[in-house]
Amino acid sequence: MTRRFASIALLSVLASVAGAQRNDFRWEKALPAGNEVSIHNINGDVTVLPSTTGKVEVVGVKRGNGDFSRIKADVQQSSRGIAVCVLLDEDSYCDDRGSHTNSRNNRSNHDWNDVRIDLEVSVPANLQVSANSVSGNITMTGATGDVRANTVSGDVKLDRLRASSVNANSVSGDVEVSIQEFTGRGNLSFQSVSGDITLDLPRQLDADLSMSTVSGGINSDFAMTVGDGRMDRRSLRATIGRGGRKLDFSTVSGNVKLRAAR
Repeated sequence: MTRRFASIALLSVLASVAGAQRNDFRWEKALPAGNEVSIHNINGDVTVLPSTTGKVEVVGVKRGNGDFSRIKADVQQSSRGIAVCVLLDEDSYCDDRGSHTNSRNNRSNHDWNDVRIDLEVSVPANLQVSANSVSGNITMTGATGDVRANTVSGDVKLDRLRASSVNANSVSGDVEVSIQEFTGRGNLSFQSVSGDITLDLPRQLDADLSMSTVSGGINSDFAMTVGDGRMDRRSLRATIGRGGRKLDFSTVSGNVKLRAAR
């Protein structure tokens, strides 16, 4: 029995040491209304949630089996808001344009294969947000204002937006966007090279639609008027409702679905 308790105690100590070596990240602060929260990940998911405290709260969780000491999250504040970045090694730094490196050595992709940081960021409703990742999914819930999301390898899912404008892009992944309410007359732009684009939009939609594709199609709950005859296998220009805001799609091998909110 004594040996069993000793083994359990040893495992607890080892787990605590491993957790300390991971050095997971936490940061929080209240920001002025209208500031922007700009998130830049390299290898890992980005999740944006509504804040329940009135503060921006950032949680970074390191995952994998590599050297956790080589990667870290960082937050830099400017007059525009904050930039949240994931950095590799001491040669990297963060500013409002994202993460950068001073190193002249070209690091290969295997540097990131065994380690990643998943970021969860809680954002108050009076702030703007943009989220970016090179390899990882982006998920946003309840974002407001001008919303931007970009990933190279991963899916983009934006849910319950109250937005003026939305820009969402993925090179290899699906783009799914649900807009509860338009709060301005900003434009909507969506791109995917290898993936489908699905939009759930308010029923009272007025937009000038433009779509270009190589091998995809469009399925729409909204009636569209092709006023100038600009419709062929690879492009479409049409008006929804009375027109107005731009609604642009670009795909290579993906389909577009426009769904009216139920």
